[in-house]
Amino acid sequence: MCKTSRLVWILTAFVLILGVKQCANKQLNSATKGNDRKSSQSIHHEAYSTELHLEMLLLELAAKMDYGHCYVVLFDEVYESVLNAAFFRQIHRAARYIVKIEQDEDTFNPRPSLKCILESTRKAGCGGYILLMANGIQMARLLRFGDDTRIIDTRARYIMMHNYRLFVPQLHYIWKRIVNVLFVRQLRDRRARLYKSGNDKFAPVYELSTVPFPMQIKGVFYSKILNFWQGGKFRLANSTFFDDKTKDLRRQEMRVVVLEHTPAVFKSATTNYYGLEIELLKAISNAMHFQMVFYETSDADTERWGRLGGNGTLTGIIKEMQEGKADFALADLHHTEYNLGFMDLSVPYNTECLTFLTPEALSDNSWKTLILPFNGEMWAGVLLSLFAVGFVFYAFSNTLMGKKNGTFGQDFARITNMSKLSAYDRNKLKKLRMIPFKRQPEPWHDPLPANDMFDTFSDCIIYTYSMLLLVSLPRIPEKWPLRMLTGWYWVYCVLVVVAYRASFTAILANPIPRVTIDTLQDLAESSVRCGAWGEQNRLFFQMAQDQYSQTIGAKLEHAPNHNEAVEKVSEGLYAYYENIYSLRQLRSTRKSEKARQTLHIMQECAVHMPISIGLGKNSPLKHQVDLYVRALIEGGLTRKWLSDAIEQFQSNVEIPPQEAIIDLKKMYAGIVALCFGYVIALSAFVVEKIYWRYYIENNPAFDKYLHGIVFRGRG
Repeated sequence: MCKTSRLVWILTAFVLILGVKQCANKQLNSATKGNDRKSSQSIHHEAYSTELHLEMLLLELAAKMDYGHCYVVLFDEVYESVLNAAFFRQIHRAARYIVKIEQDEDTFNPRPSLKCILESTRKAGCGGYILLMANGIQMARLLRFGDDTRIIDTRARYIMMHNYRLFVPQLHYIWKRIVNVLFVRQLRDRRARLYKSGNDKFAPVYELSTVPFPMQIKGVFYSKILNFWQGGKFRLANSTFFDDKTKDLRRQEMRVVVLEHTPAVFKSATTNYYGLEIELLKAISNAMHFQMVFYETSDADTERWGRLGGNGTLTGIIKEMQEGKADFALADLHHTEYNLGFMDLSVPYNTECLTFLTPEALSDNSWKTLILPFNGEMWAGVLLSLFAVGFVFYAFSNTLMGKKNGTFGQDFARITNMSKLSAYDRNKLKKLRMIPFKRQPEPWHDPLPANDMFDTFSDCIIYTYSMLLLVSLPRIPEKWPLRMLTGWYWVYCVLVVVAYRASFTAILANPIPRVTIDTLQDLAESSVRCGAWGEQNRLFFQMAQDQYSQTIGAKLEHAPNHNEAVEKVSEGLYAYYENIYSLRQLRSTRKSEKARQTLHIMQECAVHMPISIGLGKNSPLKHQVDLYVRALIEGGLTRKWLSDAIEQFQSNVEIPPQEAIIDLKKMYAGIVALCFGYVIALSAFVVEKIYWRYYIENNPAFDKYLHGIVFRGRG
């Protein structure tokens, strides 16, 4: 019995122990499940609280960001939940571009749709960017792409999530260009607990920082902390996040690459720089409070502005600006798309006339001054009238002389009497032979002396020519028809001579005409080769719309040395392209007077080129620099500094020869005419002597005692 009861008690105790253990396990399991449920609820609440607080922070920062008329939001899937409908309902009503970046998106080479959206934001002029991207590599590549292509406005205002991958040394140049930026970073662990309030243990703390501009970034990037935010409140009151940091550069040093070029920069013997752009930048530095460090590139003498090589290598100033080694460039830079590809340019402070230095030739035609008053057609008319009027005089004189002597009646009677003779008488007359015992003048041997001055053709030509020269006749013609013709011919001669004298006087009084190239058409049609510095000038002419500029661009070649180019111009084989101030200086520095006289500056400007100051690519200083450049232009200081820069060679302008002065050189035509007359007379004398010696004296009928008898055959 005892054993049985003891066994029952043991079994009962075992059952009770098992029941208690199961109950304890159930209670433990239920407690564990409750704790897990509470933990998950806590994590979910904390995540929701983080998103909510980040949304609140972004709304406050966006309200403080003056983004203009539109803004851009770029986000990935990590921050997609933050940008809900409530967020955009609370933000200011403005145009916005919302773009989601996929996880596999190559932001340095974005897809066409993303690139198109970014281009649209750039064209729209959006002044604010909100970048919510957890992938720092994607964000860094996007910033690099936007800086290289200028598809993102680096001078806009930025709000982006803090990521250490953005501050590696390879990206330090980005933070010299994007300075209006606010980095948002959530503080965790111990640092967060230092700033958490005791009432809200789930409220995250956010650190707001920016770049240390204008301080230089050397080695390690240290951001500048602006404020902390927690639970809808900023720790520091009255803090500003998007101040214009370019107004005061706090005496920071700015590297300025210079190139000696008229009228922008001149270099003295003591390596001091002066000129228009030097004075302009000095005034800007005083207003913006920065110091300038001037220097030249190592290849300034040969490469000057620089060139783009076939393999993509750069030289000269454009290399310095492309690599970000210089903050400013003073080199008389043209405001062109070519230069904008390597740097930023300020608003133009001046426009320069770009033209050609061309060879000049003096058309020394003094030897033909006597024939210059009339052109070829006029001279042909004068000579034709001379011979025509001379023939008319001869015809009138012979007609009147024939009527006076009665030769017509005598000839008619002779013909009538001879017809009455018989054939027998005519045969007898043929057998008669006359033996002259005394030489009598015969009309067919020795013509009788003329009765009037116009009876021979040679006299008609000579007297007509003398009247044309206003030489009076030896006597008045006897016949009245000849007198009337002479009078009217005198009137014609007076008109011709007066016109000739007036034109001749004007030619003698005016300076010697110069053969110059003054238009692009003249230069294009000439055989003169053209030269200019750099590939950009050749492309400028080749891309022009007019045919003459394209012709010039086809024969334009690179001229690396301006002094050698000017020497070629003085030789008459070349035309050099530069601004008019530089060309005047080059001409004034020629040593010989003859070289200065043969250099001519073309009057027509190929283009009125705007000139600007160069800044680093995507420089944040451009807005302030443009503001001060406009102020200096409006104040007239740029014009004053330009006058000071070109004063030393401004007086070297082309002065035409003095007018109304007749020198011996202009009278060469008289000497030429006299020599020409001597040559003609001597030639006629030689021809006459040869004819007399070899033809007349060798004739069998020649009689040296009877030179006046015309030789006839002896039968």
